[in-house]
Amino acid sequence: MDTKGTDMIGFSMQPERKSVAARTLAVAFICVVLVAMAMPALAADKDKNNQQMYLNEVAVIGSKEAVKDIAGSAYFVDTKEIRTQNQSDINRVLRKVPGVYVREEDGFGLFPNISLRGVDPGRSQKVTIMEDGILSAPAPYSAPGAYYSPNVARMESVEVLKGSTTVRYGPHITGGVINYNSTAIPDAEEYYSKTSFGSFNEIRNHTYFGNSLDTSMGKVGFIVENYHRNNTGFRTPQITKNNLTPQSDTGLTQSEQMLKLMWEPKTSMYQRFEVKFGHTDMQFNDGYLGQTQAQFRADPFNRFDAARFDQMNQENFRTYLRHMIEFNADTKLVTTGYGQHFSRNWFKLHNCRSISGGVGNLSNGQCVANTNGVRLLSSQPGVSGRLRIRNNNRDYYTYGVQSVLDHHLTLGPTDHQMQFGIRYHSDQIRRWQWREQLTVNANADITARATTAPGSQGNRLQKTNALAVHVEDRIEWGRFTFTPGIRFEYLDQEFANSGTPGPLPASMFGDIGMWGGGGSLNYNIVDDSRHRADIFGSVIRGFSPPGPAGTISTGGSDPTVFPERSTGMETGVRYNNNELAFQTELIYFRTDFSNLIVTGNVAAGSGNSQNLGTVLSDGLEFQVRYDPGQHQSWSFNMPTYFTLTYTDATITSNNAATATPSDDNAIFAGAFQGAEVPYVPEIQFALGSGIEYGPFGLYIDTQYVDETFGSGNNSPLEINPLTGNPDARFGMTDDFFLVDISMTYQAHKNVKLFTNFKNVGNEHYIATRVPHGARPGAPFSMLGGVEITIF
Repeated sequence: MDTKGTDMIGFSMQPERKSVAARTLAVAFICVVLVAMAMPALAADKDKNNQQMYLNEVAVIGSKEAVKDIAGSAYFVDTKEIRTQNQSDINRVLRKVPGVYVREEDGFGLFPNISLRGVDPGRSQKVTIMEDGILSAPAPYSAPGAYYSPNVARMESVEVLKGSTTVRYGPHITGGVINYNSTAIPDAEEYYSKTSFGSFNEIRNHTYFGNSLDTSMGKVGFIVENYHRNNTGFRTPQITKNNLTPQSDTGLTQSEQMLKLMWEPKTSMYQRFEVKFGHTDMQFNDGYLGQTQAQFRADPFNRFDAARFDQMNQENFRTYLRHMIEFNADTKLVTTGYGQHFSRNWFKLHNCRSISGGVGNLSNGQCVANTNGVRLLSSQPGVSGRLRIRNNNRDYYTYGVQSVLDHHLTLGPTDHQMQFGIRYHSDQIRRWQWREQLTVNANADITARATTAPGSQGNRLQKTNALAVHVEDRIEWGRFTFTPGIRFEYLDQEFANSGTPGPLPASMFGDIGMWGGGGSLNYNIVDDSRHRADIFGSVIRGFSPPGPAGTISTGGSDPTVFPERSTGMETGVRYNNNELAFQTELIYFRTDFSNLIVTGNVAAGSGNSQNLGTVLSDGLEFQVRYDPGQHQSWSFNMPTYFTLTYTDATITSNNAATATPSDDNAIFAGAFQGAEVPYVPEIQFALGSGIEYGPFGLYIDTQYVDETFGSGNNSPLEINPLTGNPDARFGMTDDFFLVDISMTYQAHKNVKLFTNFKNVGNEHYIATRVPHGARPGAPFSMLGGVEITIF
């Protein structure tokens, strides 16, 4: 194991410490607000788009046009793309992005598992995910593998960034950054409402209203938004027995609200205050249980009767208060205070116990692969046993304050765009779980129900206070642009764990210091009104910290898990031709991971982490866009695109076999030197085209994903490599080719009719084998509805 380098790790048992940094930064933020409000009111006479300037300052990329200015891999998904395809599944959105891989789990995109350039995709925990430039994971330091992801259906855009420019963002910079931009406050009065109806009794509505007004106190604006979705799901539940109230379907109910308020006071310097309040409430009637491959081929959408009680309930409250001030044309400061509370309880089948016939106790993956286990799961007479259902109940808290100062400076022949950023962040996860056990007799009747005390199946606290600083300088000299950057993070972690209910024992503490950084170089070959060509390259030293449960040893000796580190490089060429309506990009990337952090549980959560060793991931990213209709001046447009990713992600550690997780629940179980990283496809591509003629629009989008191994032992067999027992979690996923069709008709300047067809070929494919057996992607579905926009 590589434990050397610039990372600093320490731990101790001591009384709880108070953070001076938190108070200092909070006071600084309050001072900024008070000083700004005290400035003399003067009439603002600036001929520029303040709204767009503000959005550019808080965005990661800003727009499709801004991609060409980034010396590295970047991708921008705009509002049109999200709304035309009526996207609600982030997996479908991201599969079009070169270098991004996703492992489906539920078929709706509720719990995405995202990988960028070969990092472990489990619960997206190696990717920095943000909403409006703010960390959105419920506890991105203490438990990054969580069960909340921003809903792409209510977003205005999505930004994906890889390469050295990710040093601006953390804490996970071994892969990259994904930023969701929520609906912005409009410059003028705007009303929007989109209603969809479709398969699986789907009902969906997205509505918002906003406006901006000039007043004697300055410009004020607001937006009020509501999103609601409900369906009955596509998996078919077995309802064999009904002596306890079951869930009648495998669907979901999702409700989200957002309020944004804005004020631009009439001061001598341009300022903007913005506050946001967001809320999400979701219920999903499914759990972890899958099937064996043979069961899947017979009925891919079957859900065993024993999972009829499974239900996820989650609620999220999020807010921020943001202030931007433009000291002059060259200097801007954006300060944001933010907070989030996320709670969830996933009540789901945990395992099978005391199965008759001498079978005994089995995990879910083993239970679906055992004859008597299947009879117990299916409520078939002749087998008795017990079903254990666990309340995976957890609370997450996050708050922090961040400031980013941008300054433009000209020194001789060089032009500098410098950025300095600092963030204090605190998050924690409180695990408080209990269990219910159902006794099933040989007639498949539930005869007893026993419940343990809350906290008996998990009573844990993980907390992290983090201070992060980054510096970056974009230096332009003639046709060259060089952008060096550095990032430092200091983590103060706390961990307390008890195997029983009641008060937690005394906390233990640990700390980590991590350095990262890199630089990019871009050479502008040609740039005029007709076309632009660039060649670029970058290098980055990345890191990804473990949670407190891994960093802080319960044995009082050295830490058990060290920060994951990476050395990544990319080189590419980008070409845009406005006259030809053509653009293309080709990038080669290579990332060497060391101290790869893997988890020892089926869901790739925050517990049981360890360092596997080294991994090498390299490959090609290619994309091309062309509109022959625009180029040839046809009577219609024909936007066409193709994106391709080739990846070779291989475990290179010579001690992988001994460092492999001892817990057979881990997807890296049985890993060996030379094995492929699970759930990272070798080939993935997306191809699409459309016709836009007058009020009509027709779009066809296709996606192909290669088959992958479901575990580190790279075996196609459904056999646990550590025990030799049949287990449906092991094996392979299917390759698949999906075809989606969207049609729109602009019936009135304010009214658009649409219909969307997903998976037109009704392809049935194994999308994942975790958490507990083969699970399907969504089958064919359709939606239709109306979209109303009034400006």
